[in-house]
Amino acid sequence: MSALVLTNALSMAIPRVFGAAVDAFTQGADRRRVTMFALAIVAIAVAQAVSRVISRIVVLGTSRRVEYDLKGMLHDKLAQLAPSFYDAFSTGDLMSRMTNDVMLVRALGGPGILYFTNAMLVYLLGTAFMVSLSWQLTIVVLAPLPLMAWLVRGTVHKVRAFALSSREALSDLNTVVQENLAGAGVVRSFALEEAQMRRFDERSTAYLDWGLKESRARAQMIPMIGLAGGLSYAAVLALGGPMAAAGAVSIGDLVAFVGYIGMMIFPTVALGWILSLMQRGTAALERLDKILQAPVTISSGAGALALSELRTDVTVSDYTFRYHDALDAYTHLQDGDAAHERPPALRGVSLRVEAGTFVALVGRVGSGKTTLLKSLLRLVEVPPGAIALDGADINDYDVADVRRAVAYVPQDDFLFSDSVAANIRFGAPDADDATVVAVAELAGIDLSSEGLANGLETEVGERGANLSGGQRQRVALARALLRDAPILVLDNALSNVDTDTERRILAGLSAQRSGRTVIAASNRITAVQDAECIYVFDSGEIVDSGRHDELAARPGLYASMREQQQLSARLEELP
Repeated sequence: MSALVLTNALSMAIPRVFGAAVDAFTQGADRRRVTMFALAIVAIAVAQAVSRVISRIVVLGTSRRVEYDLKGMLHDKLAQLAPSFYDAFSTGDLMSRMTNDVMLVRALGGPGILYFTNAMLVYLLGTAFMVSLSWQLTIVVLAPLPLMAWLVRGTVHKVRAFALSSREALSDLNTVVQENLAGAGVVRSFALEEAQMRRFDERSTAYLDWGLKESRARAQMIPMIGLAGGLSYAAVLALGGPMAAAGAVSIGDLVAFVGYIGMMIFPTVALGWILSLMQRGTAALERLDKILQAPVTISSGAGALALSELRTDVTVSDYTFRYHDALDAYTHLQDGDAAHERPPALRGVSLRVEAGTFVALVGRVGSGKTTLLKSLLRLVEVPPGAIALDGADINDYDVADVRRAVAYVPQDDFLFSDSVAANIRFGAPDADDATVVAVAELAGIDLSSEGLANGLETEVGERGANLSGGQRQRVALARALLRDAPILVLDNALSNVDTDTERRILAGLSAQRSGRTVIAASNRITAVQDAECIYVFDSGEIVDSGRHDELAARPGLYASMREQQQLSARLEELP
């Protein structure tokens, strides 16, 4: 701030010195005295340039640090938010906020503050210098400012509204681009390239329309402000000329006055851009604030229990869960409509898993198995008393401890753009090669016949694009096994391998689990028939439970699914 004040004070001194030089010249000053004035102006200009550089380094450097801190805050907050938050906000929208909106906030905190503060200092110091010369001419110069403020006021509100709509349109556009890039194979397989291009064009056109409206509104402000500067020039010449002729002011003072008007024109014209920048930055800050103010719905809280001696007994008691309830904490933050109410994903579910046992969850797609498994990791908002670990409410434990105690293999496996070995080591980066090979073999990865050119060092590509679906799932399984957690949760984790391979892998896990609790969800009966207890899910409820032989012997959903799958298997064997 002090550098900005010094910069503008030195700048304002130049017209005053120049005016004094003009008066001295008109009064017959010798060449030596005029030269001294010239040297003084040069010295002031050099000092002003140095102080301006310092002020820009400080302000713009601060804006870069603000950008750095803001991105860190956003990333840390996003890492804390529940998965239900990501159901309310698309990935493209979040990426737009993390990049474009942060950039606008940086511009607000850097160039915006710099030029706005500079403009205010120019007005204050310039007014003070002009009053010292002639208060009458100062009033004339400032007279057009109320008109300018009135004209700009209405335009500023339009710019802010258009800027917010433009940011939202850009988020929609980024979402389309992200989905089309991530799902390029699906788009091509359905021959829908043209349809997706039209979808992109629609979002792009919407973004263009809002951007043009914003540009037109911003473009109106600069001529308005420039008009005020031109009127000030005309007024000074109209009134100052006769005053100089009458001797009320000197020629040098009039020259200095014209110089001050020239110095004030640029900040005045730039004021339109500054106000636009402030409106766009404010709109972006509002969008970022929605993320920063989003409630953390899954947390440990004070006095969280530790899982240092967990036996991994799991008890679920009358557990009812509805995704709509979880989304209520976030839908009010969205710019669009609230989410539609959803039916319960789980209804009064109760079960018990003893430590060291192999338990299976079976049911049709959408029956609630995945929701229950996510609940064990607190990836959804579990109500108090619904799930207990070793007799204590799961909400009373530290969240990180719970997730470290559970190795989870989701049905939608995700691999990073790295080698097979690096993906397996994701949860245990210090594991040695022998251990990595051992868990890979346990997960059913045959390095001699999998077609992996460089073995475990084979690059998997983006999201595992270089691997088959079955290979991706087995790499994800090996990654979970390397964690050596007391509870292993498999959510249709081997659905892309054949039934015999899935059953062989699960049997191997059961035989070598060494006290580990295994909870596996599967749609295939033959894959989990060796489980010590099988819970049958239907429409969010447990409709039956028992061992395989017991369930297969009595009428019900389990026996019906088994018969259908046996029939499908026999039909596949027909020539």
